[in-house]
Amino acid sequence: MGSPIKSEHSLPEDFNNVVRLFPLPNVVLFPGIVQALQLFEPRYKALAEDAIASDQLVTMALIDSQWKTAQSDVPSIAKTVCIGKILSHTKLEDGRYNLFLVGVSRAEIVSELTAETPYRMAEVNLIEERLAEDHELTILRTEICAKFRKLASYRSGWHQDALDQFLGEDLPLGQLVDMVCYSCGAGITEQQQVLETVDLADRGNVVLEILNSQIKASESEQGSAQDFPPSFSLN
Repeated sequence: MGSPIKSEHSLPEDFNNVVRLFPLPNVVLFPGIVQALQLFEPRYKALAEDAIASDQLVTMALIDSQWKTAQSDVPSIAKTVCIGKILSHTKLEDGRYNLFLVGVSRAEIVSELTAETPYRMAEVNLIEERLAEDHELTILRTEICAKFRKLASYRSGWHQDALDQFLGEDLPLGQLVDMVCYSCGAGITEQQQVLETVDLADRGNVVLEILNSQIKASESEQGSAQDFPPSFSLN
C-alpha cells in the first residue's frame, strides 16, 4: 500500500500523440500509479536517454502472451497502453537506468511508426477519463471501498493507517479503481482488462469481480498483494 500520486503530472502542452513504446510481458501501468523499472537492453537504454533529454515520457505496453506462436521476431502488443512520465532516474555505472515512472494517461495505439530509433514508436489517441460521478457511481465507490477493506483484513502486510489514508484521499473514482486493481493482487491479464475498460461503471464492476475472487481465495489461503512502492521490473 502507499499514497496515490497526485494528478499534477500531465502531458506537455506540445504533446503530438507520438510515443516511445516500452513493451513488457509482466507490467501494466495505470494513470496515477508509480512503477519502478530497470532498463538494461541497449535499445531501451537509448529510449531512456531520449526520454530524459526531451519530454520525460515512456509508454508502457503489454506484450501479448501468445506472440511467440505467431512466428514473428517483433512481439505483438496490446492496443491499450499507458503513457508514463519519468519522476526520477538514475544511471548506473554499467549503463543501466533505474526509473520511477508515473502513469499519466490511458491511450490507444492508432498505428506503429517506421522510426530510425532502435525502439518502437507509435501514434496514439488519448483516452479521456470520466470525472463526474452520478448516484450509481457513488454506490459503486462505496462497494469497492468495502470490498477492499475486507480483502485488507486478510493481508498481514497492509497497515490500517495506510489503508485509511488511501481510502480517505477522495480520489477520482477512475484512479481509485485503478489503484485498487493494482494493489489487490490482480493478475496481469486482469490488470490489462481493467486498463482497457474505458467506461467507468464497467471498470468498477470488473474490479469488484476481481476483489470478490481475491477475497474468496484469501478465505482459504493467504493471498499475495502487489507491493507498493513496487520492486523494480526488469526489461
